Amino acid sequence: MFSRTDARFGCPEYQASLEDVLREGEAYIEPHSALDRHLQGCPNCRQALNDALVASKLMRHARYPENALSPAFVTRVMTSIREATQAVPNALWRPLELLASRMALVAAVVLLALSVYLREFAPARGTVGVNGPVEIGAGMPEPPAQPVDADEVLISLSDTGDAI
Repeated sequence: MFSRTDARFGCPEYQASLEDVLREGEAYIEPHSALDRHLQGCPNCRQALNDALVASKLMRHARYPENALSPAFVTRVMTSIREATQAVPNALWRPLELLASRMALVAAVVLLALSVYLREFAPARGTVGVNGPVEIGAGMPEPPAQPVDADEVLISLSDTGDAI
């Protein structure tokens, strides 16, 4: 279909030279060389060289795309990052805030109920409560008084019936 001798590829005797000067993606032609003199006079070879340069740049761009970003892209990305960072703390801390507020409410109700209970059912101040200080031996019967003389001992023994 396409012939290598087609005018779009330049003159056949200079095709190899055109490929050699395009090895690095740029055209390096030595001034006053045979190729330079031929390109000045042959429009087909100049067109072939320009087409080869464009193709080389397209291939280089396809292999190593440029990383230049538009300002609109950067703005959109930064906005989405900002929105994401603002949404994450709210989503993370919101359940803990609800739990803390409910625990505070329960603690307040328990404190109120305990205060009412102590006000209504606590013993008056100054009285000894059940758990108050207790003297050792309180509530025990008192021992009988010591007898003054021996006659008193004999009388107490005769009253109880423990005499000999």
